[in-house]
Amino acid sequence: MREVVEAVTAQADDTVEALRELVRTPSVTGDETAAQAVMQRLMRQIGLDVEVYAPARDDVVDHPSFSDDGLPLGDRPVVVGRTGPPGATVVLNGHIDVVPPGDPQRWRDDPWSAVVRDDAVWGRGSCDMKGGLAAGLAALRAIAATGRPLPVGVTFVSVIGEETGGVGTLSSILRGHRGAAAIVLEPTRGEICPVGAGALSFELVVDGVAAHGAMRRHGLSAIDAALPVLDALRRLEDDRNARFSHRLYGADALAAPISIGTLSAGEWLSTVPERLVAGGRYGVLPGESIEHAREAFERAIAGVAVADPWLSAQPPRVRWVEGQFAPAETPTAAPVVAAIADAHDEVTATPIGMHGVPYGSDLRFYVNDAGMPALLYGPGDVAHAHAIDEHVAIREVLQVAAVLATALLRWP
Repeated sequence: MREVVEAVTAQADDTVEALRELVRTPSVTGDETAAQAVMQRLMRQIGLDVEVYAPARDDVVDHPSFSDDGLPLGDRPVVVGRTGPPGATVVLNGHIDVVPPGDPQRWRDDPWSAVVRDDAVWGRGSCDMKGGLAAGLAALRAIAATGRPLPVGVTFVSVIGEETGGVGTLSSILRGHRGAAAIVLEPTRGEICPVGAGALSFELVVDGVAAHGAMRRHGLSAIDAALPVLDALRRLEDDRNARFSHRLYGADALAAPISIGTLSAGEWLSTVPERLVAGGRYGVLPGESIEHAREAFERAIAGVAVADPWLSAQPPRVRWVEGQFAPAETPTAAPVVAAIADAHDEVTATPIGMHGVPYGSDLRFYVNDAGMPALLYGPGDVAHAHAIDEHVAIREVLQVAAVLATALLRWP
C-alpha cells in the first residue's frame, strides 16, 4: 500500500486546492448549486462516471424519515460519481451544504477566503464537511494514479440539505445508491464513529400579556414566563444524560445536548412582550426512539406548566420542525469498521481511536433505512464546525485520504 500513500502525498497540492475551491464557493443550505458544479467537475477530472439529479419533493415526501425543512426542491443537484467493478459497492457520502457564517467581522479572515495557515484551511465548511469531500476525492485520485484495480465498486455521493434534515442522502438511497457499506465523511478527528445520537429541531412558544412598559405590572412578560420552562430543559438534559451509559461515550460525555439556537420576544421597546418563541435542538440518545424522546420533552414542559399558575392556564406549545434526526449504530464487529481500522494501522502504524458522537447525521439513513453497516470517518474536529474561524488540518485530510484509499484497495 506504500504506492497509494505516496500518491496521496504527491498530489497534496491538488487536494488542498480542491478543498480551497470548495470552501471559496458558498453553499449555505438551499443554495448548493454552484458548489455542486465544482464537485461535478472534480469528480470528472479524476475519472469518475458522474450522474447529476435534482430530487423533487414527490420523491421523498411520503417517506417516514423525510424531514421537511421548507426549502424548495427540484433544482438543487445531488452529484454521484462511480468507479470500480459492478456488483458489491462501498458508498462514500459527504454533504456540500454548510451553515451561515454569521457576522463576518468576527472572523479572522473572510469566511469564504479558504486561507491556508498553520497547516490548515480556514473558512466556513472547511471542517463540516468539505474537508471530508476533499479527502474522498484525494483517495480516489490516488487509486487512479497507481493504476491498481479496485476490488469493489465505489459510489461517491455529494448531497444537499444535510444540515436541515438530510433530503439529499434520503433521495440518493431511494434512487438506489446503496451498497455493502457506507462511510460518511463527517469530521471525526480521523477516528471511527459507528454510533451517533439523534437530534430533533423544535419550536417552543410561551405566552405573556402585553402592556405599556411603564405599566408593566399590568402585563406579564413572556420572557419571565419562559424562565421556568428553560430551566426545566436544562434539568431534563442533566437527567437524561446522567442515566445514559455507552462504552463509546466517556463517563462525562454530553451525548444528547439540548440547545436553544434562536430566541425572539416582543415587537416594541416600550411594550411588555406578549409572546416568546424559542427554537433549538434536542438530543436523542443512542438506542432511543424519536417517539420516546419527544414524549420525555413534552412531559417535562407539561410538568413545569402544571406547577406554575400562569403556565397552567396558558400552557407552552411545542412544535417539531425541520430536521428530525434519529440515532443510529453499527456493530463494531462490522467489516467496514475492521476495514478502516486495519487501513489506519497500516498507514499510520498506530491503532485508530473509536468514539460515539452527540450529533445527528446522515448515518441514520444508511443504518436505519437502507439496512447497511455504516460509520462516520473524516478529517476535522466537530468542535470547529458551525463556529467562527472554522478550519481543518491539511495533514488530517491527507491521512484520511490515505486510509480510505488503502481500505478500498484491500476491501474484504
